[in-house]
Amino acid sequence: MTIWVPDLSGHNGPRYRAIAEAIADAVDRGALTPGDKLPPQRDLAYRLGVTVGTVSRGYMLAEQQGLVGGEVGRGTYVRKAAQDAKEPILQPATNGVLDLGINMATWCVHGDALAATLQDISQAQGLENLVRYVPAAGHAEHRAVGARFMARVGIEVDPGQVVLTHGAQQALGAALEALARPGDTVLAERLTYSGVVENAQRASVHLEGVALDEEGMIPEALDKAAARTGARVVIVVPTVQNPTASVMGAERRAAIARVAEARDLIIVEDDVYGYLLPERAPPIATLAPERTIYLTSASKCLAPGLRVGWMAVPEPFFEQVVDVVYAQTVAQPALCHEIIARWVADGTADRLLEALRHEIAARQALAAEIFDGFETRGHPASFHLMFDLPATWRRDEFVAKALAAGIRIVSIASFAVDRASAHEAVRISLAAAPDRETLAAALTTLRDLALTGPRASRAIV
Repeated sequence: MTIWVPDLSGHNGPRYRAIAEAIADAVDRGALTPGDKLPPQRDLAYRLGVTVGTVSRGYMLAEQQGLVGGEVGRGTYVRKAAQDAKEPILQPATNGVLDLGINMATWCVHGDALAATLQDISQAQGLENLVRYVPAAGHAEHRAVGARFMARVGIEVDPGQVVLTHGAQQALGAALEALARPGDTVLAERLTYSGVVENAQRASVHLEGVALDEEGMIPEALDKAAARTGARVVIVVPTVQNPTASVMGAERRAAIARVAEARDLIIVEDDVYGYLLPERAPPIATLAPERTIYLTSASKCLAPGLRVGWMAVPEPFFEQVVDVVYAQTVAQPALCHEIIARWVADGTADRLLEALRHEIAARQALAAEIFDGFETRGHPASFHLMFDLPATWRRDEFVAKALAAGIRIVSIASFAVDRASAHEAVRISLAAAPDRETLAAALTTLRDLALTGPRASRAIV
């Protein structure tokens, strides 16, 4: 048949949704019938003047409605008539706001991979084991997967020292609760992931900020803070730090490990973004394995909703951590861990990760072009960038104006351990837009807003 090219002129809203609506219309009118093959995504993207990601998301939405189905190596085919189509599962509510505040990838197409994996699981023996309570540290098979996953970045850990968690957020909370008592001081970067701040508050510990530079936590500042406070625990993000996107080199990591040894610090190394870099220095855990609790997850590099996390815990702290994890959740979601285990084994994880790296590098390049002339801090493997505002803006005012324009971003104050750590900046997630076309429009709006801002004096921090 002649290649089908939809007319999107009568469809409002995002282009990906217009493509899905056009497919439904064509099926309803008989222009597309069951068995017809849709155009390859790259070809249709070229003809429509949109990105491949936009077409991919449109096809995914049509697949969720049961209109089409993908066949590996063959393409995407019409499955059924529009009147027989099912509603998409759990369509995300946007309320007309593009959320560039949440730091997760929304464009990746997992539908085909998940469908194939669930079908394989459905034919396996012992399905009942996936809905039973699991051992406190997790099933041995899934802990072994965690050990294999960590080996990708150079960590050699016995599966017996791996603890499964409900994502990295739980791992952070469990580490804090296991290692620190209420009232203790815990060290972290002066600007750090907001989940660290929230977990510290819940654990009733005092979080002390350590100075940063373009490479992350400064070893000399860590040494002084440890000596002054007597802290036993330091939380550090060496790779694609959130929100600064800094990446430590090998020497900086070694210096942090030396300070930890000299001050008898326990290191909690959060490496949730580490797998996004094809090449990077080895984790701090490889330099100080006896004093480092290493944690990571599948949330950023594979699928955020599956909530699969892993901790590599040295023997002296192992039982404490396991007890806390058990008290928090009793059992981990074995089905989610089984899905990730199969993706790691059959190469799906590698394919998803490579696609993610390619897309986020393109988005960072796009942001660099749009924000040319402004002060930004990002990295080709980072989901986000930190945008230093012009002197005419205060961060809270800029966030409010952006929201009024339909774009949610986050003030840097959300990442500040103390008030003095915050400056006039915001964090923008490049990964949260459904496609590059939508992202480009949003970033252009933010750039123009920054150029035409109020003549307010800078906040005193």
